[in-house]
Amino acid sequence: MFDAAFMRVALAASIAAGVSLSVIGVYLVVRRTVFLGLVLANAATVGAAVGEVLAWSPEATGVVAALLTALGLGLLPSSRLVSGESITAWAYAAAASATVLILAAAAAPDADTLHMLYGNVLAVSSSHATGLGILAVAIVTVHVVLGPRFLLISFDAEAAQVAGVNTRAWSMCLNLSIGVAAAAAVHEVGTLLTFSLLTLPPMASLLVTRRIGSTFLVSAAIGVTAVCAGLMVAFYMDLPPGPVAVALLALTVVVAAVTSRWQD
Repeated sequence: MFDAAFMRVALAASIAAGVSLSVIGVYLVVRRTVFLGLVLANAATVGAAVGEVLAWSPEATGVVAALLTALGLGLLPSSRLVSGESITAWAYAAAASATVLILAAAAAPDADTLHMLYGNVLAVSSSHATGLGILAVAIVTVHVVLGPRFLLISFDAEAAQVAGVNTRAWSMCLNLSIGVAAAAAVHEVGTLLTFSLLTLPPMASLLVTRRIGSTFLVSAAIGVTAVCAGLMVAFYMDLPPGPVAVALLALTVVVAAVTSRWQD
């Protein structure tokens, strides 16, 4: 199966995306802001769509759009009547509709445009797979160095504020990291798989682990295993690898929930 060069490249890209998104996604689930991942993935798609229409680099415009969205959501304060979750929902609706409208106003969707929207890990170039690998190393490094502070603001932001920690600045830094990871992955694997890797492996991991350090490791293992298994199933059954991987990730959450009940 992996005799073909494109399958080896797809495997490398899948492993890189699985590691980076599954690790950084733990913070989203712990903070109970999972839909931020969906918003950032859709923002990256909007940026990529603009890039396609204007003949700019979709990867660059996607990253810029995701970073601007992360900054905007971080700076926009919630009020007594409109919560931060409601603002996130608004941002998702705006981004999703903008993508469709931008592409509808442009020429008929071609293969590159559909790749951008739905992802096709089998079509990832070796240079893009290398970029995802470098990003995965960077994400893990950032987590090792800054993880304790990220965890502090994620688990107990009020206590962090009392201790003199600038929770807003650190939260912004974390959101920007998530935005970069989502923007880099969405052009290669699609919005659905990007969002699923950000949320489902951390969910499953939190259900079966008791130590936060183990949570990150198990989350990465689940993400990598699911996308690699999705590639193999898709190859032998002639199915799209992205949705197969998402289905497997969803199944892991069910298995983790059942396992958790048995442990209790």
